[in-house]
Amino acid sequence: MISLIWLVFSNLALAEPVSVQVDQSIPQGPSRIGVGSPITLKFPGDSKAHTGEFLGQLVQNGTKLDQLMLLDLDRSRIFLVNRSDLEIPRGDFQKIVKLYNQVDGTCTGYAMNDLFQQISLNGMVGNTQLKQTFSTEKGRTQFLVRAINDYYIATQHRTSIRGILSAYGKEFGLKCGMKTFTDTESAESYVGRKVLAGTPVLIAFNVGPNMYDSDLTIADYAKPRTVMDRRLWLPRKVGERNSGGHSVLAVAAFQAKGKNRLLMLDSDWAEPRVWDLDLALGGKTAVSEIEFHVCE
Repeated sequence: MISLIWLVFSNLALAEPVSVQVDQSIPQGPSRIGVGSPITLKFPGDSKAHTGEFLGQLVQNGTKLDQLMLLDLDRSRIFLVNRSDLEIPRGDFQKIVKLYNQVDGTCTGYAMNDLFQQISLNGMVGNTQLKQTFSTEKGRTQFLVRAINDYYIATQHRTSIRGILSAYGKEFGLKCGMKTFTDTESAESYVGRKVLAGTPVLIAFNVGPNMYDSDLTIADYAKPRTVMDRRLWLPRKVGERNSGGHSVLAVAAFQAKGKNRLLMLDSDWAEPRVWDLDLALGGKTAVSEIEFHVCE
């Protein structure tokens, strides 16, 4: 009986919305309220207001708002909250592509697809062909298949991200390029500068033998007992065994709990990851073997 009563009250609490107040609008890319904007969160059944940060609104299928990402700094937890469970003022919130997690070892094909989807979603650059391709389910599906085929199967630019992106860029009215760095400070500065200006960065790197656990947990607000995988793939450190390549997409930068962060789309998961920028690219990271690709 006690467990039944708890379940009833728990469901009633979840029926009430999470109240979100935007305390400061920090622009990022094309959006006035960007990732990292300070917010105040009030949860049903909790009299205490929580300090937090807005981490983006996830958009699926080109236009459909799926969820908002809200970082509760008091609990070091990122909540994915359905729009129907939110009480939040309207505003120009930064949009982030909602991922489909990859099938088998096709991360680079997905990363290239996510790159152009995010560019299209930002709406800052590109031609009508870019918009047309990613505004329909047919266009998005065909481009994902094309990206996987071009990288893993076709012979012309096989396994060459730079060559494939260059061809796509010409088609979409963009200039694509690659940079590498020999020092971590320059790499960190480059990525941070690009994403803050609204230019997503595809990062291709070799991983070490072990994954890292993020200091920020991720949870779906509608499923309070389920905490999502907090593991990360990060570039390998000098001296670590090279355990294979991986490709991800950096889409936003922010600061939280005294650390510089990157919001990442990693197709090993359906929800975004958060990198500690200094841990990922600083210290003994084998930065010289990392490729940074942009199309703008």
